[in-house]
Amino acid sequence: MSDSPTDPPPESQIPDEPDDFDAPEFEPVPTRPRFDGWTPERQADFIQALAESACVADACRAVGMSERSAYALRARADAVSFRDAWDTALDYSLRRLSDAVLSRAINGVAVPVFFRGEQVGEKRFYDERLAMFLLRRRDPARYGNWRDRAEWHGHPEAQAIALVRSKVAVREEGEVPPAELSKRLGRRLRELVQSLRRAARLEREGGPFAGDVP
Repeated sequence: MSDSPTDPPPESQIPDEPDDFDAPEFEPVPTRPRFDGWTPERQADFIQALAESACVADACRAVGMSERSAYALRARADAVSFRDAWDTALDYSLRRLSDAVLSRAINGVAVPVFFRGEQVGEKRFYDERLAMFLLRRRDPARYGNWRDRAEWHGHPEAQAIALVRSKVAVREEGEVPPAELSKRLGRRLRELVQSLRRAARLEREGGPFAGDVP
């Protein structure tokens, strides 16, 4: 008799539950054979611990090594593969942190409710500031701080916006006498150049969405 679709599979067919982090294969840094040194096994354990903690100090404590020795090992010329594994572990841990923060913003956090010293239930707390922070950072063109300040120089399309606004202003002044129009056009062009220079300076100081920096 065949098993029904609802029957659980035999234990031998159940795959092993995967680890949280599948450490990348890397070439351990060659070191002198010492029991208390950075052996290949200890290097692999460090990468695993780093992915789980996102903290070099915690990962070093987990393998019984110092932070100084870890960074010295990373800085070696023959540690390219080890450095790549290190960076991959940090990328994984930061992605996990990002997902956890996003989940908190969407699903909220359970907060216990007490009555006369006893827990009688729970309610969900939604952090609006956290949600707004994520929206500003993940979609700055739509939710960036530049909207709050009614400014556009922090917008990723700041140069295009500035040019369009200048053209519109000149078009609206079409009835102005040529001499006055020339003066106004020159003044607006100077303002445009100054605005573009300010946007370029902010971009150099704060990245592509400098206007998003408070």
